[in-house]
Amino acid sequence: MSLSGNVAMAILRVIQLGKGSFADIDKSKKKAEKENAAFVFSVPKSRTAKFSLLQDTEKPCLIIDPKKRSDTDKAILYIYGGVTNNWKTQRSMAVNYAAATGTQVWYPVYPAITEVSITETVDYLVQIYRRMTERFAPEKIILSGISMGGFFALQIINSINQRQLDIPMPGLLLAHSPGGTPDTEEDWALMRAYEKRDPMFSEADLRVVEKIIPHDGPIPGWLLYPAQGDFRNAPPTYLYYGEEMLAGNAPLYQRAFEKSGSADRLHIEITKNMMHAYSCMPVFPESKMSYNETLRLIQSI
Repeated sequence: MSLSGNVAMAILRVIQLGKGSFADIDKSKKKAEKENAAFVFSVPKSRTAKFSLLQDTEKPCLIIDPKKRSDTDKAILYIYGGVTNNWKTQRSMAVNYAAATGTQVWYPVYPAITEVSITETVDYLVQIYRRMTERFAPEKIILSGISMGGFFALQIINSINQRQLDIPMPGLLLAHSPGGTPDTEEDWALMRAYEKRDPMFSEADLRVVEKIIPHDGPIPGWLLYPAQGDFRNAPPTYLYYGEEMLAGNAPLYQRAFEKSGSADRLHIEITKNMMHAYSCMPVFPESKMSYNETLRLIQSI
């Protein structure tokens, strides 16, 4: 492992960044309400990208073009992570993808799961993806997301299959530390094996997120648990994890892809001594290696 990567992990382990911060569901909801209220949407300005707004949508969806982009025939649906409406904090990552690949990026400001049921959130994202297929050949569309955003990217594929929607599959899926939780205590035990190595999340955090996702209403299990997903006809799918609690989802996604007959399309990387979402931040050698791989994959389709 590189010196810079070692230092980053050591610092995170010392400060235990955010670990246990979601453990109290009532406090988590109150904190989320304040954060959601703080992230009021407005079309941003930038020296490195051009922003426009997709028209006729219930919630905003930014379209990001790099200023030096030539015409492109492909697009990325980039879904930020978290459980609140924190669209501002990860916008730079979407801008980086646009600049590095010359590709148009769609950046939906989706309904936060601390405000609505995940059913509404996923429905919105599916409709944004449907709009993309009206402008671009589906094989030229890349789904990408961070953490909960990675989970949502996978849920778009899952929802198309579960609901038998007449929407074509994209050409590629890239997920950085995609979320999700087990549906059995045996699988929770496998996830706990990562807990001591993870400086950011605890089992208590993930148990609360599991409770928040339904938003006080019943939802089908396949919208909550990766192992129950339907990934038939999935595109080439790449999941990047550090040694983190969410890496316990890797065997669950593996199981679901095998059950769906898509195991040959799933590629999972778990990098030792790396933190949550390391692969979307090209900061030190390990993260640059995975990040650059995603750029090559985008350019290849």
